[in-house]
Amino acid sequence: MANKILIVDDQAGIRLLLEEILKSEGYETVSAKTGKQALEIMEEQDLDLVIMDYNLPVMHGKDVLRELDDRDYQSPILIITGLSKTQIEKEVDYSFVREVIPKPFDIHKMKDLVQGSLAHSH
Repeated sequence: MANKILIVDDQAGIRLLLEEILKSEGYETVSAKTGKQALEIMEEQDLDLVIMDYNLPVMHGKDVLRELDDRDYQSPILIITGLSKTQIEKEVDYSFVREVIPKPFDIHKMKDLVQGSLAHSH
């Protein structure tokens, strides 16, 4: 059975690019435009990994992570952001955040991070 990955980004181009890349690697994907949509999907579906933009509309990534921490969420999360890793790490200290990936991201590195995060979580 294919690993299921949630892609959360308000930019359609990034969502589509990640969906295409991950599907070509054999993963099943589902996507959301906002943090609120992402939380709803996380409640309803079993996910193996979440790739989430930090700067989201409706509900900011920082607030999504706080909510997930309150829920004791277990699946690994990769954060993609235009902010520096240091800025994010000052705001977020959650064990389920595997990596903070700067935008623009390298597709090959993203594939490696996805594969590594999934291997590490099983």
